[in-house]
Amino acid sequence: MLTPPIGRRGDAGRFRLLLCCAAVTREPRFLAECEALKRVLERYPTIEALHASPEWGDAGPRFARLLGTPRRHEPAAPPAPSPDPARVRAVHWNIEHGNWYDQVEDALLRHPDLRDADLLLFNEIDLGMARAGNRDVTSGLCRALDRHGVWAPLYLETTAGRDDDARCAGDVPNQEGLFGVAILSRWPIGEVRVLDLPSPQRIQFDLERMYGRHAALIATIERPGAPFVAVSVHLEVHRTRAHRTAQVADLLRALRHETRPTVIAGDFNSHTFDRGLWHAPATGAAALLLTPGEALRRRLLYPDRGPTREPLFDELGREGFEWERFVDREPTLKLRFDRLDEVRQMFGPARGVARGVLAWAEKRAKLRLDWFAGRGWRGGRGHTAQGLDGEGKASDHAPIVAEFE
Repeated sequence: MLTPPIGRRGDAGRFRLLLCCAAVTREPRFLAECEALKRVLERYPTIEALHASPEWGDAGPRFARLLGTPRRHEPAAPPAPSPDPARVRAVHWNIEHGNWYDQVEDALLRHPDLRDADLLLFNEIDLGMARAGNRDVTSGLCRALDRHGVWAPLYLETTAGRDDDARCAGDVPNQEGLFGVAILSRWPIGEVRVLDLPSPQRIQFDLERMYGRHAALIATIERPGAPFVAVSVHLEVHRTRAHRTAQVADLLRALRHETRPTVIAGDFNSHTFDRGLWHAPATGAAALLLTPGEALRRRLLYPDRGPTREPLFDELGREGFEWERFVDREPTLKLRFDRLDEVRQMFGPARGVARGVLAWAEKRAKLRLDWFAGRGWRGGRGHTAQGLDGEGKASDHAPIVAEFE
């Protein structure tokens, strides 16, 4: 298949999307159901109106089936044995939907930190979104990496997306219009559960025009002689630290009686700010602009410590999970202020005047959002893979790597 050169964005996007759409084999009944449910969503401006509509009695159970049903993928041939049977080498990556799929696949095949991983956990991974070539991204990665896989949808989208998504999509429409979380494994995947988490559904439907919820994908990995549990989760970004803590608390209750070793990985959105409050734009901007450099660095790269810490880490610790050994305190996201509602609201037309100040603050805004946590392992270590995140790269997030012994 012809693809644009690695690193180019936008100019060849439409041509790339048309090629990908032609190459994907659709499931007609599944595609038709996604399209029908998108038409339902488009008729209602708010989630309250949707739930109060006469259509909801029929549509509600259909949404529940669509979003509650994980999809499995099997490799064409059994994956090769692990080169190090004493350890599980894992990769977690928020891949920005797979918008730059070719770069993501190339990195997973060739980057020395990522290639031949035993376990891969993904956030923001699309099925049938134009921004990612209308691919089934999980299926494509399973084929490319020769791995077993499972994917769970979080949201059904009615738009091209946000930020750079529309530019990536061009004028090509979505097909299924879903994005979610995924787990890929060298070993077969056994029991799978999708755990719904408390979510800001009104914000995501009324403002972002997508329907669904946050959820954790929980899977048993049938490692020969030593099975374990893997969890891929993407916590919410729009609200407060307490809301993220509530999501983690629900997940940990579901895992409380699990006796097998467990790996949790995800974009925890551990930015340490309480968004969604009336004063959030002012307090957030003041912290980013006025906090001394070293203090801001520690706040953003050590969100599990200090007075602004994310209490979700306290929940993890109480349930016997550790994360310190798997983190190197390198940033996994470099903040872009043009993506922040608070900055748009606060500066408005004055953004141009404030551009220099905002550019200076952006250079300081480097966050540790992505984490591994483990329970039941004898040891391990972790680090952040370099050179793959940022504008013009495979994703806006850096991938993280860990070994579980």
